[in-house]
Amino acid sequence: MKFNIYLFDLDGTLLHLGNIRTYVDQILEETFDILEASNPPEKNEKYRLWSPEEDFFDVLEEWGIKHPQNFWKVFDELDFKWRKILIEKNQIFLYKDVYNTLEKIFKHKEYKLAIVSNAAYYIVDFILDNFKITQYFHETFSLGYYEKDQEFAKPSPKGILTILNKFKFDPRESKAIFIGDSKLDIVAAKKANINACLIRREIGPRNKHYKEWDIQPDFVIEGLNDLFYL
Repeated sequence: MKFNIYLFDLDGTLLHLGNIRTYVDQILEETFDILEASNPPEKNEKYRLWSPEEDFFDVLEEWGIKHPQNFWKVFDELDFKWRKILIEKNQIFLYKDVYNTLEKIFKHKEYKLAIVSNAAYYIVDFILDNFKITQYFHETFSLGYYEKDQEFAKPSPKGILTILNKFKFDPRESKAIFIGDSKLDIVAAKKANINACLIRREIGPRNKHYKEWDIQPDFVIEGLNDLFYL
């Protein structure tokens, strides 16, 4: 194991959410209804919300969202509600390789582990506590504070850099890797100047055509156990 700092995305990397795009689309639709969007976006337009080049307030106003300042608060509350329901139904769960992988890394006292997620902080805390993996992570970075969420959300590297700063990361002395399942994760890691690892899992629509991305991962793995062979 040549890395001593392991940063993990949550959804799709450690946590099985099924088809993440479908899941997010359903929550977006419910959010649009609650906030009475008069001009809701077409399917491919929804992902403008994750574009760092656009101010999401302008996008929401274009879609006719009433009270756009409440958008992410409503979205996160719905996300939390549905996660709890689907966990009860065993439709959201940790991948089978998570516990063993985290335990193997954590037992090396000199190694550091962290979560960097675009989910709200209270959702991340609930997931880690519910699945009893909180103890494995020295730090977590998540959203849900709203004022600067877009600025810190992946593909921005600021979440990763915040964690690395807490770990007093020095690239001359340590090697860090970020493991995620989407292009947003890879871009964030590369912008932070650390190793980017794409985990493909079921090879869903988020990473099926990763070879066509303009920014490429340093490593591609099918499951977490592959980390031990990098």
